[in-house]
Amino acid sequence: MENPAISKSQLKGVLAHALNRLLTWRPGGYLRASGGLFGWLLLRAAAQAVMVVLLARLLGAEGYGLFVTVMAVSGFFSPVAGLGLGGLLLRDGASQPENLSSQLGMALVLWWPTALVCSLCATAILAWTLPSHIPLAALATFALAEIGTSSFLDLAVRVEQARHRIGVFGALQAGMILARLAGLLLYALLGRADPAGCLWAYALASVFFALFIAWRLATEYAPRWPPKRDWAMARESCPFTIGALSFRLQAEFNKPLLARVSYGEAGHFGVAQRAVDLASLPLQALQETLWPRLYAGRHSPRQLWRLVAVLVALALLGGCVLVLLAPWIARLLGAGFEATAHLVMLLALLPTLQLVRNLLNIIVAQQRRQSALTAVYLLGGMVGVLLNLWLVPTFGLTGAVSASYLVEVVLIALLAAFVFSKSKRLQDA
Repeated sequence: MENPAISKSQLKGVLAHALNRLLTWRPGGYLRASGGLFGWLLLRAAAQAVMVVLLARLLGAEGYGLFVTVMAVSGFFSPVAGLGLGGLLLRDGASQPENLSSQLGMALVLWWPTALVCSLCATAILAWTLPSHIPLAALATFALAEIGTSSFLDLAVRVEQARHRIGVFGALQAGMILARLAGLLLYALLGRADPAGCLWAYALASVFFALFIAWRLATEYAPRWPPKRDWAMARESCPFTIGALSFRLQAEFNKPLLARVSYGEAGHFGVAQRAVDLASLPLQALQETLWPRLYAGRHSPRQLWRLVAVLVALALLGGCVLVLLAPWIARLLGAGFEATAHLVMLLALLPTLQLVRNLLNIIVAQQRRQSALTAVYLLGGMVGVLLNLWLVPTFGLTGAVSASYLVEVVLIALLAAFVFSKSKRLQDA
């Protein structure tokens, strides 16, 4: 028997039904939010790329290496200044939005004295370790601006992320970089090329944008200021602090060690990291949009595994793109940056490992296993420091790359052990 031919009206009905299912598919909202965030992250990355090129051409390899070393030392203290409170605001704000205003007020009260102390410590280290021709006032201002504004920005954007306002989350992050780039461009227009002047321009631009963020937080959320500090919140956020510090140590601790050999090597590694960050933008947008949805329980296990597979595939694709585009980096930056292309190729697969680590971290955080997260990242931070102390002086840039990969492998192994041990206990029960 012959099958009857499908009429045009039936075909239109099938197509309309398929289109309707496509438009109402739940991950569609996730992908749209990710796409919007990707646009802001792309703008931020473009500004970062312009900043790298501008500083590299203004200061040269040695001067740029000095600048990123100052930034790296200051960056060690940013996670400590923030006390991991941004991660706590994201986790609890997504699951309990009615308490977000009071949590934000407590977070701000806990944040500002810690940020001040961390800035003073960073200034002391910078004054002791860097060349004497860098004025102390420039180092102190930069440390206060970098540590204070970065940790404050993290609190502000995590509040927006917890409210699923992903566009605002991306806009604030892009805005800070654009403000810093504007400050450096204004300084460059003066016709000078001095590391200390660049530090001043970067710091002042950061402070102006942080004042805008403060005004916006006050008007949008009206944080409830508590009568006294409750350090229990800081203790609860301790795993997020240690996790952020562990990641920062992995990313930045190698630069002071490389700078002891040559500021140029620190500059090469800094540029390579920025290139990897740029290629990972779509992946980062998808991850940042996914985290609040996971905390709020918006995805079934089947949807979650499907998204994980897509994210891993994107991470591997980004690594391939990096390898293909790496030779163009030296042409863009000019003479003195030839070694950077090889570093980019070596770091191409690092975002894939970071993605797996982030996913495992979210699972453990969802289970509220604070002691497990604390132990994992304490051990990971210690391993990172020891590996860099061993490999960087011996093998230079290759050692710094090897340490980055090895730390990620250690963290993934530890987090996976906790996740699977929990699953096994649940099955036995």
